[in-house]
Amino acid sequence: MTKEIEYKERKNLKILLIEDEEMVRATFAAFLDRWGHEAILAKDGREGLDLFSRQPIDLVLTDLDMPVMGGLEVLAHLHRTSPETPVIIISGAGQLNDAVQTVKLGAWDYLTKPIGSMAILENAIDRCMEKVHLIRQNRRYQEQLEQEVREKTEALRKNNKALQLEIAERKQKQEELLLMYRHLEEIVDASGGLFSFLTYRDLFIGVLNRLHRLIRLDGIDRGDCSELLEKMGSFAVMKQDGKRIVVCGSGPYKKCGGLQVDDVFGRTIMKKLDAAYSSCRSIVTGDEFFGYVQSSLGVECVFYLDTISPGMTDGDKRLVQLYITNVASALDNLMLNEELINTQKELVITLGEVIETRSKESANHVRRVAEYSYVLARLSGMEEVEARILRFAAPMHDAGKIGIPDSILNKPGRLTEEEFRLMEDHTILGYEILKGSDRPILKAAAIVAHEHHEKWNGKGYPRGLAEESIHPYGRIVALVDVFDALGSSRCYKDAWPLSEIVDHIQHERGVHFDPRLVDLMMENLDQFLEIKKLFPDG
Repeated sequence: MTKEIEYKERKNLKILLIEDEEMVRATFAAFLDRWGHEAILAKDGREGLDLFSRQPIDLVLTDLDMPVMGGLEVLAHLHRTSPETPVIIISGAGQLNDAVQTVKLGAWDYLTKPIGSMAILENAIDRCMEKVHLIRQNRRYQEQLEQEVREKTEALRKNNKALQLEIAERKQKQEELLLMYRHLEEIVDASGGLFSFLTYRDLFIGVLNRLHRLIRLDGIDRGDCSELLEKMGSFAVMKQDGKRIVVCGSGPYKKCGGLQVDDVFGRTIMKKLDAAYSSCRSIVTGDEFFGYVQSSLGVECVFYLDTISPGMTDGDKRLVQLYITNVASALDNLMLNEELINTQKELVITLGEVIETRSKESANHVRRVAEYSYVLARLSGMEEVEARILRFAAPMHDAGKIGIPDSILNKPGRLTEEEFRLMEDHTILGYEILKGSDRPILKAAAIVAHEHHEKWNGKGYPRGLAEESIHPYGRIVALVDVFDALGSSRCYKDAWPLSEIVDHIQHERGVHFDPRLVDLMMENLDQFLEIKKLFPDG
């Protein structure tokens, strides 16, 4: 959908305005009309819900305290019966408890009266409709991906069934198929395991290891040849953006992962590799096997095996080819899963950007914090899967700011003690918003929101946790958030020079920050500076 269409979707809205004060109701209605919206007016919650039930409504604006039925009852009813309808609470009280309660009940935004500028209300409406658009777009995309996964799964099931029938029909005609039949159980087991890998590298390592086991070595028992197999040359190459990259390897190619083929192989292997890619088929020459795989989504790979003397029999070749044919379906499955994960990641980052933009901070702040968190997590020894979860969760570290008034978020000067206390509450509010989910990313985001202002010496907030009692997620985001904030301009300060940032972080080593994480960041500072270049402030 183009940006023009997206913009039009936020105009000509049908907005239900529930407000008991006639003058306020008339004022809001006038501005809604000026902005091109149709205002449906109600003086209390009961009348508002009645109007809502009798016509399509795009968005609801409701006062909190009203006779007959208040805003909280309206919010609870709409969250239960129409959860995708945006509800903006407008309260004259401006109490933090009210903000927390309304967000927990499903409010999409919370504004306080009197509204200093009606642009604040207009922006709140635009944010809500942008969120509606993102939710609908993501649902459509997710449904499309799920349908594609179902179709691919069904196609794979039919293909496997056809292959098994073909093997059964030919097993009496060809002696080599007897060998394939004996190893069929291993093939099925190996193919089933293909769908458990989360990254291309892990998948390709698994494929190469399984291919080693599938190869029939004449005169050598498989159980006694593990040392010999370790010495066999093998590698996996994947074509990405027109470049052919070595993903992984064994033997003399063990340390070639991530390199381009032109930087690794000699002319002899390059000639055979080019032949496999240009012909789009597997090639066997002497004792070498080049297994070509192309998935239906266009991923092209070659798996190379030096099968050692005396080489593979025809039965071995067919057995291996059967296996790598199933690899193509696994590649499609992995690509679809990555697309789904990336869609979820973009949604989380977008929500994080919306929150940061509300406090007039760079939208790229959340992207940098996400990437910094992933790099530091991996440097600290965190497993890949957990580090990726943290990468997706980190953008929600300031989710609680949704309940902090704009006057505090965007105050250019120093906060008063009362204002700072309210600002500190964003950690608790963020945790309360996110803690109820069973999704790993949102559970991690709840921890990050709650603990990213704790300090190593126990003098942080909100709970005064210290050292190892602070979750690794909190310790990592605490460091990278400050690192990025100091290097960025804010409404109350200019960006610091890098030398001053480094001095400050070193000074806070063992005070504010985990000393081990500080050391890892300083030793690998170039990686973090590279991320900053990739996602500059606009």
